Amino acid sequence: MTTPHLTALKAAPTGATHNHQLFSILCDNAQRTQLYQELLSHPQVLPFTSRADTKFRSTDDGNSEYHQTVYLLTQRQHIEQALTDTAAFSNAPYLALGSGTFMLGLDKDQPSPATDEHLAQRKLAMQAFQYNAPTIGMLSAVAYRAASTLPLKSRTFDLALLAEQAALRFVGFLFGFAQSDIALLERTTRLAYAGMSYQMFARHFVTSPGTLVETSGGMGALLIRVAQLIDQYQNPISRADIDAAKTIAGELAELQSFVPGFEPVLQRLATTAGGFSGTELAAIVVGSIAGIVGNVQASVSIALSQFFTLGLLETAKAAAQARAANPRDPALQPLVLEALRLQPPAPFLPRKVLQANPFGDAEGMQIPANAIVILAIGAATRQGVNGPLHSFRHDASTDDPLIFGGPPDNNPATRYLHQCLGKHIALPLITQVVQQVLLLPGLDRVLDSRTADIGVLTKRWGFNCESFPLQYTVDKAIIQQSLNVVMPIKTPLSEHAEMVKKIIAYGAPRIQLRLDQSRHVHFAWFSLQNNDSELALHTVFDGDFDAYIEHFALHVGPLFDQLLEHIQNAPPLPVAEFPKEFVDTIRRYNQAPVGGYFYSAYPMRTVDDIQRATKGMP
Repeated sequence: MTTPHLTALKAAPTGATHNHQLFSILCDNAQRTQLYQELLSHPQVLPFTSRADTKFRSTDDGNSEYHQTVYLLTQRQHIEQALTDTAAFSNAPYLALGSGTFMLGLDKDQPSPATDEHLAQRKLAMQAFQYNAPTIGMLSAVAYRAASTLPLKSRTFDLALLAEQAALRFVGFLFGFAQSDIALLERTTRLAYAGMSYQMFARHFVTSPGTLVETSGGMGALLIRVAQLIDQYQNPISRADIDAAKTIAGELAELQSFVPGFEPVLQRLATTAGGFSGTELAAIVVGSIAGIVGNVQASVSIALSQFFTLGLLETAKAAAQARAANPRDPALQPLVLEALRLQPPAPFLPRKVLQANPFGDAEGMQIPANAIVILAIGAATRQGVNGPLHSFRHDASTDDPLIFGGPPDNNPATRYLHQCLGKHIALPLITQVVQQVLLLPGLDRVLDSRTADIGVLTKRWGFNCESFPLQYTVDKAIIQQSLNVVMPIKTPLSEHAEMVKKIIAYGAPRIQLRLDQSRHVHFAWFSLQNNDSELALHTVFDGDFDAYIEHFALHVGPLFDQLLEHIQNAPPLPVAEFPKEFVDTIRRYNQAPVGGYFYSAYPMRTVDDIQRATKGMP
């Protein structure tokens, strides 16, 4: 097998050029896959010159030192050893994120005697996260339903944002946040996940010092809020805390009507605090939240992207339909896991080497103590017992524990937290969101109207999933639409507003007739607002916007001609001869509902449906 990427990297004349080329390869899914194939066919440890400081935090002892040699590990046996051998490897790279406030830092971020404290924190965390599968499944369904309310009102939506919102709602429910905390969770988890991906990987290739500063501030704000909530669950004292506790209790009772008997994590921690203070309990919580949200967002985005890229969309849709008919149907989750095996949500994990040459003479590469190694998880998940596994396995029935960054064994001393949060907490939500998106009618990628390119999943630093534009046939999911056109009236206002009133008054019978004949308008009314300076037209209608507006241009044209004589910047008249211009004008003045939110008790029922159902009723 040829090795174009390895050859190019070896030919790079300087450390900086080599660094830049390697980063470009690792940030591109196709090139990264090719590099992994080359490295697995020609096993070796890949050294590169890092741009990062040897100090993880500016407050660390010692002088700053740059241009250190970092080692990219792709062999599964090396990666498994780095994840499980706590005597030879530590989680020190996470220290800049705050080992006490970042869950990955709970493994063992430094040698003893810190280990005993971390073991105690892990034990408490494991108890707090123990939920049965039906409970997590119900929480996932409620979270998706809440998250999809606004994004799916439109034909196009961003899957990365939808997945993020589902994860935020899920985290809010799971931990016991107030509904009003969603904005805080959104802001802080974005900052925290950006800091995590920077510290884990990107800092070796790019310089973005503000990232960790913003991360620290975001995690600090979340830490304060979590500590406050634990106090409210535990022992509210002040009047404000008592009132807030009542609000949260009311919201929890509402959630329990969908998930009977559910007890949130923060409530559990408040009642089983052991010897930990409120701040320590909050620190245990905060570190897990960013990882859950970021990994759910990435996993959903990657899975759907893989289904499109690999030509598996119809297969995945069939599996989603089977699961919708029978929630126990096993077809969909293996497809999701196989997609994530090829492109794991957390593609790189760092470790600090505590003992020189922990792998021996690995492929002729001596790795010194205190060096940083980057674990290429996506390379390890491509290695099977009988050789490379670069192709999608349609018959895969087992999952790889490395997908969610967990060690490959069942020892509770090493395999505890990551698999619990990943497989048992996050995966049901990931599967639920993927299923519901696959069930959307006419699901497809968005075509860029300017470049004619198909929209793809975009990532920052090859890590953070930022955007994945998709579209679906919204009128097959939501038939009813709202129109709220607000047009400025000409001056002098009193004269033109009075004429508008008269035109609507004597034109009402004709308007009524045309609305009855159209058979696709549920409600319609005019109003004068802002001291009679604006004419507003409000309707609720069935179907396509352009077709609806053009229909009235052709059938109620004369009335609109008269009204538009009194409107500023009116389209060419008569509207029956310029229907496209009329549609453009209405679109320009149309004001979408705030946040895109429009409620209908029967969004799939047309005027015809309702009239047939109520025929003969008084």
